[in-house]
Amino acid sequence: MAAKTKRRKKASKVAEGEKTDPWADIDDQGAYLHIGHFLTFQLTRLANAARANVTRRYLADFSLTVPEWRLLAMTVRFEPVRFSKLAASSSMDKGQASRTVQGLVRRGFIATKWQAPERGSAASTAVLVTTPKGLALHQAILRVAQRGQAQLLKNLTREERRVLHRVLAKLFSVVEPQGSG
Repeated sequence: MAAKTKRRKKASKVAEGEKTDPWADIDDQGAYLHIGHFLTFQLTRLANAARANVTRRYLADFSLTVPEWRLLAMTVRFEPVRFSKLAASSSMDKGQASRTVQGLVRRGFIATKWQAPERGSAASTAVLVTTPKGLALHQAILRVAQRGQAQLLKNLTREERRVLHRVLAKLFSVVEPQGSG
């Protein structure tokens, strides 16, 4: 009985929210939007809340920060990877990415290797690779991270998840330069 009442109250709040949806009837100028209505503001708030309440919780157990986890995971995904690609793919500024990579190298999770020169180039290229220690840490965190992300997504219905995925893809196609991501 109590669960039904909670669902009704939640549905009522959603219905009220739809009545005051600032994005439903928006003009080309966005004249009635205030900072709290900005999509970028809402996405930043959501990302920060998810980082604080989902990601940081499991990373603390592994003594890793969010930027360290992001760069370790991206190194595993793209290795061998040039630093410039890693920084660009992570959406971090190069200074923060550089300091974070240096910390991961010092702790033995990532190493720098030299790749043979590409055709037409005389210089070798420095690339980042994951060490066995870094790969083991990545695997341990990944299982916990996947579970945390799944729990977050399970708050949405299957259809809401499908719509959210499509909407995010559409927005990324508008705001990201061609070929990134």
